[in-house]
Amino acid sequence: MKKTILFTFVFAAFFAATFMTSCSNTSGPTCHSVAGSDTGAHSIYMDALHIGLLAPIRDSLHASVSGSDVTISSSALGRNITGKISASDCNAIVLDSVIFLPGDTVSIPSAIAPGGMVKIYDVRAGGSGTITATGATTKISVAKGKTNISSPIDIRNIDGMKLNLRGTFLKVN
Repeated sequence: MKKTILFTFVFAAFFAATFMTSCSNTSGPTCHSVAGSDTGAHSIYMDALHIGLLAPIRDSLHASVSGSDVTISSSALGRNITGKISASDCNAIVLDSVIFLPGDTVSIPSAIAPGGMVKIYDVRAGGSGTITATGATTKISVAKGKTNISSPIDIRNIDGMKLNLRGTFLKVN
């Protein structure tokens, strides 16, 4: 009888030590640094459809961080984009609204555009980014804007067309 009680106690202690210790793991996610330079490209989509007629927009990003505030300088867009590191996910950035002032234009080389350049202007957009160990991914969703493309399809007014730029970038330093 004493051996049975002892065996039961030892078995219960072994079970508790084996299976309950993993419940006390309190480590959180690995937070990657957004600060530094990344290089890559934005691909152009209409909703979930990749627009393969337009070449990816090559870009270099430089990010700086102050507290939870992030400033990303984009050479292709010719502007700084600001945002915040998400309070619920240290690897997510919520970008502030991107609003082009009158006369601001993004030009993308393309064989289908008049003069060899797609021009996007009068833009209002928002977006997000995800920081990884090796770089970042981005998505900039355009709510309103205009282009100079009228053929083969007329997309001079892109309001509500769900145009978005999805970027993949590798950290260079």
